[in-house]
Amino acid sequence: MWKLLVFVLGFFLFFGCSREAKDEKSVVVYVSEDQVFSEPILKDFERKTGIHVKALYDTEESKSTGVVNRLIAEKSTPQADVYWANEPIRAQLLKQKGISAKYISKNSKTIPDTFKDSEGYWCGFSARARVFIVDKKLKNRPKSILDYTDVAFKNQAVIANPLFGTTTAQIAALSLLLGEEKTKDFLENLKKNGVKISTSNGESADFVAKGRYSFSLVDSDDAISRIRSNKPIEIVYPDQGEDELGT
Repeated sequence: MWKLLVFVLGFFLFFGCSREAKDEKSVVVYVSEDQVFSEPILKDFERKTGIHVKALYDTEESKSTGVVNRLIAEKSTPQADVYWANEPIRAQLLKQKGISAKYISKNSKTIPDTFKDSEGYWCGFSARARVFIVDKKLKNRPKSILDYTDVAFKNQAVIANPLFGTTTAQIAALSLLLGEEKTKDFLENLKKNGVKISTSNGESADFVAKGRYSFSLVDSDDAISRIRSNKPIEIVYPDQGEDELGT
C-alpha cells in the first residue's frame, strides 16, 4: 500500500454569480487541471446535459495561480461559476478571501471527509501521487525527497517551480512535517546542489525522459504518460521506508 501523505486533489468550487442576464444553458468554468485531461470531461458534460461549458484554462507556466489571481481580481464582479483546481492550497485561499461559496453536491456523499472542506467550500474528487520520474540509466536511484540535496546527485535533478501548481502543495506539506526552518534549509540546499528549476511538472518529466536530467519529482500522471510513450524512465515512490515521510 502506498503511503499517500499528500494527495494532489482536483476541486470544484462554486461561486455566486452577479451576472443578471446569465444564460441558464451555459456555465463558466475556470480550470487549473491540465487541459488534456479536463477538456474531454467537460465535453462529456456538455453532451450529457445540453449545458454549454465556457472554459478558461490555466497555462502550464502559471498553473493554479493564473486563474486564481483572476478570480481574486473579479471578486466584486464574478465571471466564473465553477473553479476546477488541481491542488488544495488555492482552494483554501479562495475560501479565506471570501470568494468561494458553500456547495455540497449529492455526489460527494461517498467521498471521505478527509478530502472535503468541513464547511462545504470545496470537495476533492481525484488524487495523484507525487513520485520520482527516474532515468533508467541511473544506477544509484533516489529514494527520498531529501536526496535532492545529496552531493551524489549534484547537477543531476530538476524540480518544478514551487511557486506554482502541485509543487506548492508538496513544499507546504514538507513545511508542516519538517518545520519552517528545516524546509527553508532544504530549499537553500537544492540551490547549492545545482537542482534545475523548471516551469512545470510536464517540463520536468520531459527533461528526464530526454536524458537531460536524471530524476525529478512530478505528479504520477506526468510520469505514467511518459511510460506510455515508451520513454526510458521508471517511477519511484519516495520515502516509503519505516518512519519516512511518505509521498
